[in-house]
Amino acid sequence: MSIRKSILGLAVLLFLGVILSIAGEKNKDRGKQPEDQTIIRAEVEMVSLPVVVTTKDGKRVTDLLKEDFRVFEDNVEQTIAGFAATDEPVSEVLALDTSGSTEMELANIQNASIEFVDTLHPDDSVAVMSFAEDVVLQGNFSIDRDRNAYAIKKTRSGGSTSLYEAVWLALEEVLKPVKERKALILFTDGVDTYSRKTSEGETLDLAKETAAPIYCIYYNTERDQYARSSRTTIGGILLPGTNPTVLGSPFPGGVGTSTTEEYMIGHSYLTKLSEYSGGITIDALETASLRPAFEQIARELASQYSIGYYSTNQKHDGKFRKVTVKLNKPNLVARTRMGYVARKDKK
Repeated sequence: MSIRKSILGLAVLLFLGVILSIAGEKNKDRGKQPEDQTIIRAEVEMVSLPVVVTTKDGKRVTDLLKEDFRVFEDNVEQTIAGFAATDEPVSEVLALDTSGSTEMELANIQNASIEFVDTLHPDDSVAVMSFAEDVVLQGNFSIDRDRNAYAIKKTRSGGSTSLYEAVWLALEEVLKPVKERKALILFTDGVDTYSRKTSEGETLDLAKETAAPIYCIYYNTERDQYARSSRTTIGGILLPGTNPTVLGSPFPGGVGTSTTEEYMIGHSYLTKLSEYSGGITIDALETASLRPAFEQIARELASQYSIGYYSTNQKHDGKFRKVTVKLNKPNLVARTRMGYVARKDKK
């Protein structure tokens, strides 16, 4: 009797073992496809494009649908996977150059900046950054306009200009974690006199990769630089009691006098930042031009679509890929970034 029970028990165990083995294989087969899909998706990043659409005479068009757009990468059409219309909120970093070159106009710059954030959509979130020798996040993202204004009013002028470091930090540290629509608004004369941790070329590479369009307001401080210098020097000699750290003259730790050529190079740098990222550069020759410049950018942000796709080119070769956006409707023009650099495989 005990032998029969043992044999029967062994048979049951063997039978259960076979059933469990078959079930395990089936579950394993079922799990293969989702697991593989997850791995693939983790390796492929969505390419995000900020897009502004206008008529041929420059009027912005804000009522288009996903089906109205076509995207091409290196002349190969892509499938649009993500789409955000113009009425969705935008997260914006307002980065203000507060180096010594802006000392004479800081109050006007602050007032124009406050007016700018007041014109944005109520759900737009704004972070305020200032940069001179140091880059300071004066206020993190907030839809509270009083907080935005307070952060702007905290800015103080003086010192050299760490422009490249400001651009790098704004794109990599502040804006990169944001997944929704986003933008960088950069107010500066384009002249970097102090950055040590990053270079012009590195920030331009970032501009090619970022999903945040860069809108530059170029304010030429050359005239203010020489006006300030003439008040504090006679024949190029520093007057007694003058603080060299806020003077446009070549003293150690000071602002340093930028040449006309350097201002031209600075303007070219800002133009490249905006063109690579899909934004624009606006010249504000004097502080009276700041309000119209900020208003134009506010209108741009209110008419910006966001389009995303997964590239059919899965090579991680570190090469630049040209992107073009076309419309299915006639007489419309789409503006976006020039393209992007594919991430290179790590060896």
